[in-house]
Amino acid sequence: MILKNNSEDVKVLIRYFESLSIESRLKLSIIVMQSDLIKLKIDKEKLVDILKNFLCVFDKKYNKNAMISYKDNMDVFILAKVMEMNEEEKINFIFEVICNVYIFLL
Repeated sequence: MILKNNSEDVKVLIRYFESLSIESRLKLSIIVMQSDLIKLKIDKEKLVDILKNFLCVFDKKYNKNAMISYKDNMDVFILAKVMEMNEEEKINFIFEVICNVYIFLL
């Protein structure tokens, strides 16, 4: 975990996120980013496109133009937990997710 001042909700979700395979991490990141719940000051579409490009590398069956569906109930659970967070927690969660994916890809 990068940030030290995360709330317990963010820490729990990040621990779960870190236990996923890289394909699942990328898919979940895309799902969360595409959600209207997340308000960022960066170009979300560009970030989603970058994540989809990485997903194409790791998952040969993935079609970049296809919509990512919820693989299981855990994806819905994660999205629901993100909905419950305040704006600061959401931003911290997204920061941790993006850093986690980036570090994994290094």
